[in-house]
Amino acid sequence: MKKLKLSLFLLLQCTLIACGGGSDTPPNEPPPPTGVTSPPPVAKADAVRLLQQATFGTRLEDIAQVESRGIEGWIDWQLNLPATTHLSYYSTVSMADDDTWSQHVNAWWMRSLTAQDQLRQRVAFALSQILVVGQSGVSSSGHKGVQSLSNYYDVLLNNSNGNYRDLIHAVTLNPVMGEYLSMLRNEKPNLEKNIRPDENYARELMQLFTIGLVELELNGQPKEDAQGNNIPTYNQEVIEGFAHVFTGWTWGNAERFKWWSEDRDLNGPMKAFDDYHAEGDKQVLNGVVIPGGQTPEQDLSQALDNIFNHPNVGPFIAKQLIQKLVTSNPSLGYVERIATVFNDNGNGIRGDLRAVVKAILMDREARDGETSNDKIFGKIKEPVLRLTALWRAFDAKAANGIYDFRWVANDFSQGPLQSPSVFNFFSPFYSPQGEFQDSDWVAPEMQIHSEGTMAKMTNHLHWRILSMNNYARVEPDPEDILINITREHDMANDLEAMLDHLDLLLMAGQMSAELRQETLDFINKYGEENFDVKASDAIGMIITSPEFAVQQ
Repeated sequence: MKKLKLSLFLLLQCTLIACGGGSDTPPNEPPPPTGVTSPPPVAKADAVRLLQQATFGTRLEDIAQVESRGIEGWIDWQLNLPATTHLSYYSTVSMADDDTWSQHVNAWWMRSLTAQDQLRQRVAFALSQILVVGQSGVSSSGHKGVQSLSNYYDVLLNNSNGNYRDLIHAVTLNPVMGEYLSMLRNEKPNLEKNIRPDENYARELMQLFTIGLVELELNGQPKEDAQGNNIPTYNQEVIEGFAHVFTGWTWGNAERFKWWSEDRDLNGPMKAFDDYHAEGDKQVLNGVVIPGGQTPEQDLSQALDNIFNHPNVGPFIAKQLIQKLVTSNPSLGYVERIATVFNDNGNGIRGDLRAVVKAILMDREARDGETSNDKIFGKIKEPVLRLTALWRAFDAKAANGIYDFRWVANDFSQGPLQSPSVFNFFSPFYSPQGEFQDSDWVAPEMQIHSEGTMAKMTNHLHWRILSMNNYARVEPDPEDILINITREHDMANDLEAMLDHLDLLLMAGQMSAELRQETLDFINKYGEENFDVKASDAIGMIITSPEFAVQQ
């Protein structure tokens, strides 16, 4: 069995860097019924591993929740929590007319850092990097525009433990996606006017959102023909068939198809105009032909059923969710087990994301931190998840109650719904040169790492820790997001105990002896007092270390 060792991560990094809030216990929660068996005991380090996979960062009260409920009980509790929507954020804050730029990012910070339904929020974030919308490709200015981005995110959030068929239906008819991938106001063919249906959404729905480019085995491996070549999932005729399906749709409150207004509905589902919908037969997947003469709604329903029932969807989506939550290089068996659940949740239902997410987190590879002999377990943390982990661990807050950090992509090469293209910030297939390519391993998140981005991210994290805390800022500005290290300050008279605490909270007890000793040597240079400096510097060394950047 192999784990993602620090030496391998350093191999990747050697050219890139110089070699509590209140309890989340629901109010008035009833005690367990008499006679109910207690959940099996959970080691604190195992609880943190789960929280790293399923939340935006570990807090001490979260560890206690997992210990109390057990692994499976905690997952079930999270899956049963109602969604804390992002659109509702705007009813709690005031925005000046000239200050709407990227406010959806502030909504994302608020929900990701403080919402109780952490698992839903984390899965929605994963889905936002599969069913991608990029802010730069849509009309997101003004109050309505920025809220439409949050509303799109809520489509992912509300469907994150629903059915994948319902999710792709809601995404297809969302006007933000309609604008982003050119389905909105896509017209039927008119050769006299040189009008042909736009193929953009048809391509990406298949290539990126559902089935991928080649036929897959249940374990995610490409199928091969008799000559050993990969088998394409679709051809140009199928693309054109779906493009004809996706014609005739526009804003839900449009008075006519070519109508436009400042008051256009950017949140509600699009509606169809029959006169602009292609009437003829439409070739779709696996030799299926959708007959001509149907309504746009009938064509759409049959087309989405056709895609959803393709055998690729299970392994294609299962592997990407595993990669974004647990490990970049899952074993073939892990992918197959999750794809099997996607195909049938045990009750004959296909596409049950609730069952899929639970199976991903309950799988033995996720819980044991080990995978097959030819793979390594673990993943590089996404840049923004390093910051959310810091802020959640140390109860970051601003006096004005807002997490205003809309320019996150400048320093972290990543921001919610800010991908530069429909292909996300990084490809799930990206493999850095060297040992990873030689071993046929991937490290997707490394695609957005460079000397510049690593320096920016490291400097930003240091600034957040060393400058933006309650001790350094005696009179902070209302918008300053400050971490609270009072607890760590009080522990700093016993450095070994403080490092044990930080090791568990931030690294699931996996800190190497080398990092621990280097941290001790550094903070021991301070006098016996200076507890605030010792605490902040210890946190800074851990948070900016290559070890912290690896999730195991």
